[in-house]
Amino acid sequence: MARKTWWSMMVITVAIALACGAPTASPTGAQTAPPDTTAPPDTTAPPDTTAPPDMTEPPDGTEPPEETQPPEESPPPAGMAVPTVPTGYTELDAALGADKPYNGKRVTIQTQWILGEGANFDAAVADFEAATGIEIVQESIASQHELVLRTRIEGLTPPDLAMLAQPSAVVEYGGRGLTTDVATFMDPDTLNSQFSAGFGTSLITDESGAIWGIPFKVDVKSTIWYPIKAFDSHGYAVPTTWEEMQALAAQIVADGNGSPWCLGIRDGQATGWIATDWLEDVMLRTAGVDAYNRWITNDLKFDSPEVRAALDVIAEQWFTEGYVNGGYQAITATDRLEPMDPMFPPDGNWEGFTPGCWMHRQATWFGPDFFPDVRAGAEQSQYVLGEDIGIMYFPGIDPAHGTPALGAGDTLMVLVDNADRPEIRAVAEFLSTPFGLQRWIERGSAISANQTTPAEWYADAYKLDVAADIVGNSTSFGFDASDLMPPEANRAFWDGISAWIDSGGTATDQFLQSVDAAWPAQ
Repeated sequence: MARKTWWSMMVITVAIALACGAPTASPTGAQTAPPDTTAPPDTTAPPDTTAPPDMTEPPDGTEPPEETQPPEESPPPAGMAVPTVPTGYTELDAALGADKPYNGKRVTIQTQWILGEGANFDAAVADFEAATGIEIVQESIASQHELVLRTRIEGLTPPDLAMLAQPSAVVEYGGRGLTTDVATFMDPDTLNSQFSAGFGTSLITDESGAIWGIPFKVDVKSTIWYPIKAFDSHGYAVPTTWEEMQALAAQIVADGNGSPWCLGIRDGQATGWIATDWLEDVMLRTAGVDAYNRWITNDLKFDSPEVRAALDVIAEQWFTEGYVNGGYQAITATDRLEPMDPMFPPDGNWEGFTPGCWMHRQATWFGPDFFPDVRAGAEQSQYVLGEDIGIMYFPGIDPAHGTPALGAGDTLMVLVDNADRPEIRAVAEFLSTPFGLQRWIERGSAISANQTTPAEWYADAYKLDVAADIVGNSTSFGFDASDLMPPEANRAFWDGISAWIDSGGTATDQFLQSVDAAWPAQ
């Protein structure tokens, strides 16, 4: 299984993509779609590899078999975000046919996307629903997504499809026969070609060649959200080095202007993953990408000088008096969607406003979908990216390790018990194409894992421009380490770092040793 050699290639996925620029079920059609734009011509169809028909003369008296004609090219209606037929995929071609053979069929998909993210996914599939008559029902789970999904899968009552951010868990489900090898109904060469870089099929392919999912969406994580207008009015400059970051944090506290950091990690059964992201980003900057890669496989132990040194860096930011809004005691008590709220003026007026906290280290997916006004019900945030709220790079620390970047992604799984229904395969095939994410990209909030996605779709999107700049200037790129660790180790990592925070950084031995002990025997 090719899971140890891909990290340095992750940069290619994002760089190419950005070169230019009981669950609650809700039918996706309930969301308001963005204005239609003309869909570009399909660039996703693989070359026709079907062998030519046998032209040998049949025996006397035998009628030659009727030659099967490929589907006629059928462009989608103007403005529809669906591919042109033929797409190279059997069920997708059928679904997009004029007779709509799957009209009225219902396909469920469990995701972790709520509020703005959930609405963006609904918008991304709305045109496909209209073109095919298939109803895609998104079952959005917030803080319990991984636990609920595992319970449903192991209880043999899974949704039809599911998104999961942990490639190691996807492979584990596949090895247990609980999810479908998508290469059984999709051409593996096409999949491997279109998803060939860092967040590609290599992460979810086992030793037998089975491909247990389809890479869908990529996120850049080495990002810090900050209030542009408040920075300007208080005379604070965006730090470009770790020393400048340390000086800024100290200055904010000395000025009596609140806390440098907005930080909250409470996420139900998933509490801890936000803190692991911090440690991963710091490990890339203090230990380097080679050590980071060995850490993912436990060749470098958690209880090692490298990990302890990274924790020391984090401890300074989290446990220094006044550095985290509410103190370190608030970190595990504050919901993951709420720590940035004190950064915003409640009335939208920045004049004379001093934020309660100034920097929120979180991935590109966070805003504006989870800004407080959007969470309160606004269709569009009043806070404009690039004007009110900005995104800066999480600076490098040790110059020897350059300017690393951290990323992650979501994988689509087709779950075994439902894999014999062609409408499910049609939806999976659609989501594998760039069109499956087009409307979300147009909203400025998504990066496709598919390398054939047209670069012009990303134009003029502030945070995608920032992500492109970070990736383009990175000297190394690491995929989220905890997402690649075995599920047992991932769980221990989440729990251990949460307990370490609650101890105020005193329970370091217990934390590190507990994760090493949870690692499964090789």
